[in-house]
Amino acid sequence: MKNFLKKYSFEIVVGLLYVIALFFSPSKTLLSFEKGIWLLVDMLPIFVCVVLFSSFLAIFLSPKTIQRIMGKETGVKGVIAGALIGTIIVGPLWVLFPLYKTLLNKGARLAIVAAMIGAFAIKTPWIPYAAGFLGWPFVLISLVLIIVYAVAEGYLLEKLLKDR
Repeated sequence: MKNFLKKYSFEIVVGLLYVIALFFSPSKTLLSFEKGIWLLVDMLPIFVCVVLFSSFLAIFLSPKTIQRIMGKETGVKGVIAGALIGTIIVGPLWVLFPLYKTLLNKGARLAIVAAMIGAFAIKTPWIPYAAGFLGWPFVLISLVLIIVYAVAEGYLLEKLLKDR
């Protein structure tokens, strides 16, 4: 029971907050719950695809393959490549966490996965659209800074979490 409470403490706290909110404002709480359910229904297809893709990676890609592509030996090129890959990934970030966990479990370097997450702010298909409103100099400088930040973030997280 103690392990269950520890493992699901966030979910339990959110559930308790909903119960408390139900007493103070039942109509808003029910509306919030309904919107949350519809968000879950909307996101379910994407989430299922990511989980299936993560499962595919977990079963069909060996740790050796992941380590060769995304491991420590890739050096700075691997971290930069991770940041660039992060720019082409689409969908909500929260559904990609199982994929990132699978990559880490298979031996991907923490700096690479962190750089992928950091560069996720760039949406490659939106670049021309953004440039139309903000101008190419602004967009290009932003892109370079985001990539640099993502690479720096990857190295910093790897250094801070070296014991993991």
